Amino acid sequence: MKTSSDTQARPATSAAPPPPLWRIRLQAIAWFVMVVAFVLGLPILLGWGYGLLALLALLAAVLAVASAWVFRRLSAADTARPFAGAWLRNLLGWTLILGVLVAAPFYYLMVVTDTRPATVPQVALTNGSKRVVFQGMQHIGSEHFYKAVIYDIEKALSEGYVIYYEGVQTPTPESKAFFEKLSHELVGGSDLSGTYKSIGGVCGMKFQLDYFGLLDADKAEHPKRHVIADVDAIELKAEYERLMREDPAFAKAHANDFQPKPATNDNAFMLQVVDWLKNGSEAQKTLGGVACRGLFTLSQPAQDSTPGRMEPVILDFRNRALAKQIMLSADDKIFITYGSAHLPGLVAELRKLDSKWTVGSVKWMRTIEHPEHIEGKLQGLGK
Repeated sequence: MKTSSDTQARPATSAAPPPPLWRIRLQAIAWFVMVVAFVLGLPILLGWGYGLLALLALLAAVLAVASAWVFRRLSAADTARPFAGAWLRNLLGWTLILGVLVAAPFYYLMVVTDTRPATVPQVALTNGSKRVVFQGMQHIGSEHFYKAVIYDIEKALSEGYVIYYEGVQTPTPESKAFFEKLSHELVGGSDLSGTYKSIGGVCGMKFQLDYFGLLDADKAEHPKRHVIADVDAIELKAEYERLMREDPAFAKAHANDFQPKPATNDNAFMLQVVDWLKNGSEAQKTLGGVACRGLFTLSQPAQDSTPGRMEPVILDFRNRALAKQIMLSADDKIFITYGSAHLPGLVAELRKLDSKWTVGSVKWMRTIEHPEHIEGKLQGLGK
């Protein structure tokens, strides 16, 4: 039986020991880092609008209830505190964490655009009798890139080069119909130029054809110096049908081609985002451009990337046709503007026709960078 002296000797409650000093210091450092990171990300959060902050606060409040309950179950120190105090502490922590998680990807995409820039090559080739300059192209890029390409083309024209352009030709209704089917199969739409222009406008980049229009005057005056060197879409159709007949692996991979696709696809979603950003605030457009340029940079195909299932038609076949046209041409100085993915295959096809082809100089050109905003102010002119 317990005596009254035993009851008085034993304390009613045992106070939790204070946390060790190293833990207090570590927690202080963690809070400091989170606060600084949140403050750095605040311009991005505010750029998307106060609605995003309200949503993050609401989500943080819900998560704080759960985490406060868990900590009170696991920690004696938290058990001694009122639940409201523990919840407020967790609410602050979750708000900081969620804010950093939302802002961090935008800073990463901003940094990756500069630290891992998207580039395309300009390569000089020769077999002793012919000289070819291959300029890798990108449908959407920075203004500086296209200005540099146009400058090089005009310089090449002054040196007697003939310019070869990429662009599948559709001179007949049949070829146009097949090319539209192929475009739907590849990217979910046939208005490629319109899609590129819309995306480029939101991304703070330019569309390739907007700058190639600067060569229209020279094309009109010297049409033989400007050649659409690509194939007819009917030739693509013939090659596709040949592969379907003669290549069992290709036929199996393409058994479901040109079937009706769901109305929603990746391209449609991208266009919806573009339309939404067009109607957004200036801050939202700026953030959208940062994200877009970073994603374009990250999506630049690697040299060792896995070939796409349509590449035997849209890449390999066109490379063979281009190499043959170069070899048969009477022109001995040719400047080519084609997508960079064509370069390795084109060199291989040229060497099949003539083993003397060698690679000379190589120049890398950056295709994506932050748009320049140069705003001066003239003094003494009034309004």
